[in-house]
Amino acid sequence: MNASIQTRYKLLSTITEFIDLSPENPDHYIVEMDAPQIAADCRPGQFIHALPPKVELMLRRPFSLLTTDKNKGSISILFRVMGEGTQAMADLQPGDKLDIIGPLGNGFPMDLTKPALIAGGGVGIPPLVYLAEKFIEAGYSPDNCFVFLGARNTETMLCVADFRSMGIEPYLASEDGSMGTKGFITHSLNEHRDKIPSGAVVYSCGPVPMLAAIAGWSGKNNLECYVSMENKLGCGIGACLGCSIPVRHDDTIRYDRVCCDGPAFNSKDVAFDLIAKHHY
Repeated sequence: MNASIQTRYKLLSTITEFIDLSPENPDHYIVEMDAPQIAADCRPGQFIHALPPKVELMLRRPFSLLTTDKNKGSISILFRVMGEGTQAMADLQPGDKLDIIGPLGNGFPMDLTKPALIAGGGVGIPPLVYLAEKFIEAGYSPDNCFVFLGARNTETMLCVADFRSMGIEPYLASEDGSMGTKGFITHSLNEHRDKIPSGAVVYSCGPVPMLAAIAGWSGKNNLECYVSMENKLGCGIGACLGCSIPVRHDDTIRYDRVCCDGPAFNSKDVAFDLIAKHHY
């Protein structure tokens, strides 16, 4: 996949709403912000690069888009506190300013001629809400848009209500068995395989081991699959090469940049075996 020429904006955005998802999802937050240019131009699977406030010498952090509203000129993100940068983000309040760049990256290539199978895990779930919204806007129904979600437990199972509000009842899998199928998301996919029409296209976002499993499952079931890869980003615009992953091009391995060649890749092109060896 080649990086496309795209418009991106650097904004000092105003926080319009801040939601703490506790106690259902502790340490998870939704931030809505004013960003009319990004709301007008972004696509599912793209992200913003935000500079966490109140932290000296801090690199930007990537955040996938949860929702956009062109009429309001707003975007929202959902994140989990995982370190110093996201802890600073958790201290934001309405009226605060946030330095952001976006929209960045190549999003999912939506095929509106085939059923959609959306599969997400953990903090990889939020951007799939935006993707599902676009399929519903395009005329899809629960009969041709299927959602599978995986998480460790109830506290890390995100956005179930968002999918239900679209009329989609997601199939759930939790490692502790507290929600839906006990086990991994692939266990749920196997359990409900007969409900998935042939020719469906898989769109997935989540931790790399989950994406590797989804890619393998899709290959065994002869389904086209796109995965939104994650990696640590430095610049977010393709200059530093720090987010590169091994991707197969014909008979050779090339290192593509997650931030601009992706983050969405055709799963058959991603060299998951080499990613595991290099501990990405």
